[in-house]
This record gives sequence, C-alpha cells and structure tokens, in this order.
Amino acid sequence: MTLSEFLEKEGFLLYTASEGRKALAMIYNDPPDLILVDVDSGRETPLRGLCKEIKEDNIYGHLPIIALFDRGFLKTGQVIQWMIDDFVCKPLNHPELLMRIRLNLSCGEKNLDANALTRLPGNNSIIQQIQGRIDAKTPFALAYLDIDNFKAFNDRYGFSRGDEALRMTARLVGNVVNSKKDSNAFVGHIGGDDFVFLVSPENVVSVCEEVIKNFDQIVPIFYDEKDRVRGYIASVNRKGEPTQFPIMTVSIGVALSSNITKLTHFGQITSVATEMKKFAKKYTGSCYKIDRRRG
Repeated sequence: MTLSEFLEKEGFLLYTASEGRKALAMIYNDPPDLILVDVDSGRETPLRGLCKEIKEDNIYGHLPIIALFDRGFLKTGQVIQWMIDDFVCKPLNHPELLMRIRLNLSCGEKNLDANALTRLPGNNSIIQQIQGRIDAKTPFALAYLDIDNFKAFNDRYGFSRGDEALRMTARLVGNVVNSKKDSNAFVGHIGGDDFVFLVSPENVVSVCEEVIKNFDQIVPIFYDEKDRVRGYIASVNRKGEPTQFPIMTVSIGVALSSNITKLTHFGQITSVATEMKKFAKKYTGSCYKIDRRRG
C-alpha cells in the first residue's frame, strides 16, 4: 500500500506537488492542516529552501512541516539546518508516520487559535501580532474587513455556500497581502465574515484596492443566475419586512499606528479600525476608509 493510499484510508484528504513553486501556490490557495516534504537525494537544497520560505511566511508560517529523510542523510548532521517541526526516516513505517502526523496536528491546534474554516490565525494571534508591533514601535496599518450582506447570502443559500465565500475571501486577502512581499504583513480571521490584515503603511492603499477589485470580480459567481442578473436577493429583514439585499461587497476600515498619540495598547488601534469600518459600511458598494486624523 502506498503512503497516499494509507493516509487516504485513514481519512486524510491529500494533494501533491512535484516542485516548490507549485507547492507554494497550492498552499496559498487552499491552506492545508499539515505539510509533508519528501526529501529525495539531490533535492535537499531546493526543498530546504521551500521549508524555510513557508516557515518565514507571516501568514502561513504556523503550518506544521514533517520532512521524510533517507536515514543516511541524518549522518550528515544537516537536519538541524532545516526549518521543520518533525521528521521521519525512510523507509517509512506508516503507523509511526501516522502517529507523528496526529501529534503535530494536535500540538498545532493547542498552540495556535487557527480558524477551523480558513486556517488563518484567530483572535489571540491577532492581538499578539498587533501588540508586538506596538511594543517594537514598528509603524503599521491595521485593516478591519467586513463582508456586507453576508447574513442575507448565508440565509438564502445555506452555510455550505457561505463557508465557500468565507474561504474565498481568506484566500483572496492572503494572496493579495502575500504579493506585496511585505515583511510586516499578517492576515487573521476574527470569525464569521470579519477579517484583519496588518501591512506596512505604504502598502495599505494598494492592498485595499486590490482586495476590493478582486472581491467584486469573484463574488457574483457565488450567486444563482437569477439573483446575479437582478443584482440582489429578495428576502426579509430582522423585522420580517420584505427587503432587497445587494450582492455582497466588502467594507474595510484602516487605522495607522503613526496617527495615534501614545499608542501602547492594541485596544487603542483596534477601536479606530472598527470605527472606520463602521464608517465605510455607510457607503454603497465596496470601499475602504483610512483614518487620517492625528492624536
């Protein structure tokens, strides 16, 4: 029985890539729970570089990596140079590998409050990332993204399609932020249809504009043709009154750390981003609003 057959029999969903760039693209588009790297002789250097790139990524660096090494490679002592979470020697003992996989998945869940749906870091990680930048006095922009009319969409089409829309949004935001190669970047999922991203101040405008452009292009495909053509969902509001809910859009509120006097606590900047998000939601269509006030 091959390794793939064994893991699929154990209930895992696998997808594979033959080279690094393709692997990274797959990880960014559909983040896995865990990464297995099969290290063949002669490919040590590029695969070590792949692991390093994943682990240094501000968004997906939390994903556990298990490397599969030939036993002879361990004698070189180079394993310690690899940025991995665990390793297993070949020839593989399938039950042992299964135990290592489950152990790493269990440790990952305990150490990271990742959102189960999108695999993005959750509230505790978001707070730590914000406070860390404040303590280090690193200038940054905090953006709070909310999907408009998501509840009506979820009510109309069900949670399954709603979950797909949330996963799409997570991938979209992550890919746009990643494309900037911003060492100060981070993306988190607060929960539901609320996301945050941290970027350097000089990148926040282009990230917001690209996120909005891409979201507005993609989101209509989640609607049935009838609703998509007329541009809204016919439903009722919380008072039971007939209401037309437009195609989903995004509202993004942005706070700049440099504009907040005596910034010492994450609550100071998150409250500003929340205020700007509420301000953005007053406008029709997708938009972002940046707080330009000082003090």
